[in-house]
Amino acid sequence: MAKFLSPPERLLRSAIAHDSNGKSILMTTKTASASSFRAAFCAELNKPLVVKNIYDSKPLGGNEIRIRIRVSGITFADILTCQGAYQEKPELPFIPGGEVAGDVIEIGSQVTALKEGDKVLALTHGKGFAEQCTVEANQVWKLADGISCEAVIAAISSYGTAYMALEHRAKLKNGETLLVTAAAGSTGLAAVDLGANVFGAKVIGAAGSSEKIALSKSKGALHVVNYRQQDLRKEVLAVTKRKGVDVVFDAVGGDAFKTCLRCIAFEGRLLTIGYASGSIPKIPANLLLVKNVSAGKIEQSCVDTCTRAGSYRYRNLEVFNRSVKAVLQLLGEGKIHPHVGGSFSLNEINEAFQFIKDRKSTGKVIIKMV
Repeated sequence: MAKFLSPPERLLRSAIAHDSNGKSILMTTKTASASSFRAAFCAELNKPLVVKNIYDSKPLGGNEIRIRIRVSGITFADILTCQGAYQEKPELPFIPGGEVAGDVIEIGSQVTALKEGDKVLALTHGKGFAEQCTVEANQVWKLADGISCEAVIAAISSYGTAYMALEHRAKLKNGETLLVTAAAGSTGLAAVDLGANVFGAKVIGAAGSSEKIALSKSKGALHVVNYRQQDLRKEVLAVTKRKGVDVVFDAVGGDAFKTCLRCIAFEGRLLTIGYASGSIPKIPANLLLVKNVSAGKIEQSCVDTCTRAGSYRYRNLEVFNRSVKAVLQLLGEGKIHPHVGGSFSLNEINEAFQFIKDRKSTGKVIIKMV
């Protein structure tokens, strides 16, 4: 499978602060009222992020809150954005990262639902790879006491996307068969966990190593396939007694997508979630016709921090909020079990990016600030 190239090391010579609308303000000297914190930011595409102290002296808006970030999550969209390969391209320089959890340290004059000291999740438009950020209050959810910052960051993007895909788009039913590719990745593992333990589906998990398929099985997959050693179509048809699967959740694309299309049941539903292979497949429409297959896409719908056009957050806020609330409720009730596959410090942000690009990660990769 294709890999994205690692950027070479480079130093950044200026600091940056952002307002809640994502506009950048270069700041090279500390003012009397400025607060200092560390942030990792991108000044040039395809170059490494650099961690540096920055100073934010912008007064808090009435509907804004300031968060001391404890944990941030990395999505593949963050990596692509820093390469200039994602749909929307922020103005340079920028602080990437769109999912953070931490403590409220200041609230605006019009904020009533939150107070200082509350533990919160925030879904931001960048600014997440930092020790602090300022966001609008409507981008923030208060966390129940039993939910840790690590757990919610491990869950919100991947489980939010998988939940919306399975519940809203595929309408997965109890007892149906679900095939998940990249079944040890962040979103794939979430689909396995939700499919088996929330929706009651019979899950087939496909991944590329014995360690990854073992992890998929531990989350609830009844059958697992190592598609580097086994014929995926042959195994799936054998498990389903040649009926095929009711729903495909594909995050790989390329040849894996084409194989999935050929082992789907009559009136099956095929969801394309991402293209980890680096290859965007073309769909043979005749196969959709013959089997009456429904094919649809789901973007990283819960935390699509870089693009607005395809995100439920901007097209259907009701569905978006329902998925977020569902994930938080399932997490609080202990019905889902997000997996942290890698934990790095802010100073190790480039190593974390490389860890994901080298396909070493399972589950969610997080950045811990303290």
